[in-house]
Amino acid sequence: MNREFYHEPVLKNEVTELLVTRTGGVYVDCTLGGGGHFRAVAEKLDSSATVIGIDRDQDAIAWNKSHMPAPGPSMIFELERFSQFDKVLQKHQINSVDGFLLDLGLSSFQIDNVERGFSYMQDSSLDMRMSVSDEATASDLLEETGEEELADLLSRYGEIKNPLRMAEAIKSCVPLRTSSDLRKCLSREYGPNLDVKIIARVFQSLRIAVNDELGELRRFLDKAISFLSKGGRLAVIAYHSLEDRMVKEFIREQEQSCICPPGLPVCRCSKSTMLKRVTKGAVKASQEEIGSNPRSRSARLRVAEKVGVAGE
Repeated sequence: MNREFYHEPVLKNEVTELLVTRTGGVYVDCTLGGGGHFRAVAEKLDSSATVIGIDRDQDAIAWNKSHMPAPGPSMIFELERFSQFDKVLQKHQINSVDGFLLDLGLSSFQIDNVERGFSYMQDSSLDMRMSVSDEATASDLLEETGEEELADLLSRYGEIKNPLRMAEAIKSCVPLRTSSDLRKCLSREYGPNLDVKIIARVFQSLRIAVNDELGELRRFLDKAISFLSKGGRLAVIAYHSLEDRMVKEFIREQEQSCICPPGLPVCRCSKSTMLKRVTKGAVKASQEEIGSNPRSRSARLRVAEKVGVAGE
């Protein structure tokens, strides 16, 4: 493992300014990656604080353990899916958290590493697993999934028009072992000038399906509030509309104080307002940051603060 794993984190200053409210608190970076956000948050904390880094990628955990500076807050690194953060907290006997961070993008190391198969820009194994301990690769998924199910994945996760045609074309080419195999298959059906944006959407849909990314996000959101201390904050950076919409709708739901049907004389749902938005809309990267890091162009940061306790 070398220093190439590290990458410049997106919206670093905005994240630290909006997330850290107590310099002696407990903060969890649930998508550790190259550790850029983890470092930035740690630098804002004092020696009484605890910062936890979680990632499902063994390479990320190993690299960060060997490259993190020792002084500062207590640091914990754990190999785990971010939706299972509660297992990590229970292991370390931590009951409440002052800040959760999710950066849902891939690390530069994952994108640039040919062996991982995330990029459609270079020929690589059609893998796309965020954890190499997972069994099914993208190649396996294409081989084992039926046409209708594949069409549904392409439609839901890639917003592909006429997804059944594309699914039938892909299935006619299996087995597909490399990204080049998949691109050639698509070119055979749609012509050599197939829009690169369409290819990107196909790869996105496969990556989401292989790693159950939206399911992971939903499971995380459903549990996170109960571990946030009052005044604690949740920060999520999303890179495509499916993730961002889920986060936005979740925050909106948790801002509501009553979900009873209209017309009831007395509230019976006993729902409390749990979150309030810290920012109006999503925070986006500046033109300066986009110029130095083009991958930040699609980033959308949403931050919410816990204001209620269940049952209040």
